[in-house]
Amino acid sequence: MCESNSNTNSDSGPMSSDNSTSTDTNTKQGQGQGKQRDTMHLTTALCFVTSTTFWLVCLFRYHPNAWYVFQNAFAILAVCFVADNTVACLAPSLKRRQVVMHYFLGWVQNLLYILLFVASPSRFEKVWTSLFFGYYLFTWIMMLTQKAEFFFMFRLFYTIHHASAFFITGSWMIVSPCCFLDDNVFIYRAIVIWLSAEIWNDGLNTYRGIRPKTDKNMLRRMKTVVFVMERIHRSIAYFQPLTVPATQHNILMWVVLGTGLWNDTLDVSFQLKSLCKHYREAKQQSEEKRRGSHLEVEVAVEEKEEVMTRNATAETESDIVLDA
Repeated sequence: MCESNSNTNSDSGPMSSDNSTSTDTNTKQGQGQGKQRDTMHLTTALCFVTSTTFWLVCLFRYHPNAWYVFQNAFAILAVCFVADNTVACLAPSLKRRQVVMHYFLGWVQNLLYILLFVASPSRFEKVWTSLFFGYYLFTWIMMLTQKAEFFFMFRLFYTIHHASAFFITGSWMIVSPCCFLDDNVFIYRAIVIWLSAEIWNDGLNTYRGIRPKTDKNMLRRMKTVVFVMERIHRSIAYFQPLTVPATQHNILMWVVLGTGLWNDTLDVSFQLKSLCKHYREAKQQSEEKRRGSHLEVEVAVEEKEEVMTRNATAETESDIVLDA
C-alpha cells in the first residue's frame, strides 16, 4: 500500500508541475492583456481630453454661433443616449449593443447630413457641426465608461479616428473666418459628400451586428463592395472644386481637401488591413478544406485497397481449401 501511494505521488508530480506551468502562463497572458487594455483606456482618455479641448477652444474662439452649436450638440448627445437605452429595453438579448448602436446612430447621422443639405445648404451649414460633435461625443463617452463592451481594435481605430476628426474639423473652424464672406456652397457640398461616405460602412456593420451569423464568405464580398463604394463616394468630394470657377477657390477649400486626404489615408489603412485579414482567413480555410478532402480520398483509396487485398486473400484461401 505504501509503495502504491508513493508511486502515485511520484507519478502525479510531473503532471502537477505541468499544470502549474500552464496556469502561470495563462496568468501572465491575462496580466499582459489587462495591461494592454489599461494602456488603451488611458490612451483613449488622453486623446479624448486633448482633442475635445482643442475642438471646443476652436468653436468658442472662431465660430460665429458657438453657443448655438454647443447647446444643439448636447441635445444630440441626449438623443443618442435615449436611443441607446430604448434599444436596451426593447432588445435586451442584442449582443454588443453599444457597438451596434454606434454604427446605427452613425448611419442616421450621415443620412441627416444628406437630407439637410438637399433641403437647404444654409441649414446644413448651421446644423452639421452640432450633429457631428454630439454623436462623436456619445462614442467617446461610451468607450470610456463601458470599455469592456468594445473590442480592442474598435477602441484603437475610433480613438485615432475621432481624435483626428476633432483636430481636422477644428482646423476648419480656425480657417473659416477668413472665407466667411465667400460663396462656400461648393465647399459645404464637398463636406456633406465626404462626411456621408461612411453611410456605407455604418450600414454594413449595423446589419452585421443584427445578423451576427451571416455567412463569412458573403460578409467578405459585402465588405469589399462597401469599401469600393465608400472610396468612390468620398472621391466625388474632391472633384467639387472643379464645378465652380477657380476664382471661388479659397484657403478653406484647400484646408478641407488636405485634411480630408489625411483622414482618408487613415481609414483606408485600417479597412485594407481588415479586408486582407478576411481574405487570408478564407484562403487558409480553403487550403485546410482541400487538405482534408485529399486525406479523405487517400483514406478511401487505402480502405478500398485493403478490402481488395482481403478479398483476394479470401479467394486464395478458398481455392486452397477446394484443392485440398
